[in-house]
Amino acid sequence: MNFLGAEFKGDVREVPTKALAYIGDAVFELFCRTEFSFNNSKVREVVNAKAQAKCFDEIEKLLNSDERAIAMRGRNLKTYRSREPFYRKATALESIIGYLFLLGMEKRLTELLKNCVERFK
Repeated sequence: MNFLGAEFKGDVREVPTKALAYIGDAVFELFCRTEFSFNNSKVREVVNAKAQAKCFDEIEKLLNSDERAIAMRGRNLKTYRSREPFYRKATALESIIGYLFLLGMEKRLTELLKNCVERFK
């Protein structure tokens, strides 16, 4: 992926799940801010763990086998918040987004992101 002149040259399978989720969270928030024209109340409605968990439920059936494997890594990530099921699903979603972003799969990433936020419009 080449983004703003920076290019990820590593193997995305070797990127730690926590890093995928971190990148995915940033990409998701940026997408939502742009999609909702920086309407902060709308962005807050979508960019939170409970809403992201619902988004994951919406797209889970659309995932291919590689994306499902990444989602499982995200769901199994141990953090101080991972006791809550919705945080686990939110992390799964963020991991998929980070994975697709680093792979440069813009079309697939956009498809899943649009599907996620469609119900909030």
